[in-house]
Amino acid sequence: MKIKIKELEELVRKVLQTKYSSDEVELMLPVIMFAELSVTKSHGIVRVPAIVNKKPISKPEVKEKTKVSNIIDGNGNPGMLVGGIACNEVMSLAKEFGIGIVGTRGSVSSSGCLSYYVEKIAKEDLIAVVMARAPGDVAPYKGLERLFGTNPIAFGIPADKGPLIFDMATSAISWGAVDNARRNKQLLPDMVAVDEDGIMTNDPQEALDGAFLTFDNSYKGYGLAMMIEILAGVLPGADFLDLGEGDEWGNLFLAIDPKTLSSLDEFKTKVRLMIEKVRKSKSIDGKDIRIPGEKRLLLRDNFVNRGIISVDEKVFEEINRLEKHNNK
Repeated sequence: MKIKIKELEELVRKVLQTKYSSDEVELMLPVIMFAELSVTKSHGIVRVPAIVNKKPISKPEVKEKTKVSNIIDGNGNPGMLVGGIACNEVMSLAKEFGIGIVGTRGSVSSSGCLSYYVEKIAKEDLIAVVMARAPGDVAPYKGLERLFGTNPIAFGIPADKGPLIFDMATSAISWGAVDNARRNKQLLPDMVAVDEDGIMTNDPQEALDGAFLTFDNSYKGYGLAMMIEILAGVLPGADFLDLGEGDEWGNLFLAIDPKTLSSLDEFKTKVRLMIEKVRKSKSIDGKDIRIPGEKRLLLRDNFVNRGIISVDEKVFEEINRLEKHNNK
């Protein structure tokens, strides 16, 4: 179904406000809307019911570790709230000290589409690296056990004419995409998951009972997933490998001021030159080379300009029911 973006945004805001303060809502809302508008539906409005149904232990706590680093205890709050706090914290540290590092632990759901955070940081003329560990869905190369999360990593680089964004999961598919396929009785793409016996499957339920594969189904993707599990799980004191050794979901936010090593204007100009050199380099089909992240941001901007977006009718109805029920 189609709906005006402003109406959708207002509905999501009203639902979130039934459980969270206005300040907390304004941290989560843009993360949700970014994913929905950039057609990363697995991290969009489909996440709202789970966010509203969470029962946090207490408010998130920001704890200073060193001059340039903080830890945020999520205390059972949604990852998108904890991620929003972490994003603001890391930018503040980097602007003051040239570098900022913020780890998070103890959130109970996805921090959302990492492209949102790295674009926001890069727009402040800071280099961004953000990664997240999640409950296990992914098997190691030639393994059967669900040890690693989808464990995404994203980069945001300030440049003339707008940031360069690169965002990738180390898994071949996200949990949200598999769950969405299950709910809509759709098949999965080839080579993204195995069943309990390690046989390739296109069945979403078999994938959920079995395991997802890394993006390349090789030791490289598996190795990268492991590194993120350490940096976004072990390092900030979050859980890892679902062993219950830490506090649930984890993230690592890193921001660097380019001025620590370079002139900001020179850095941004050279990044733009690199982008344009790559874009206009020789291609197989004679078309421009696609630049990482541009398609997602272009989709978002196009929907914003149109003011209307298509959403999953079932998800929309569920959010509508939640809003009416919680505002009784």
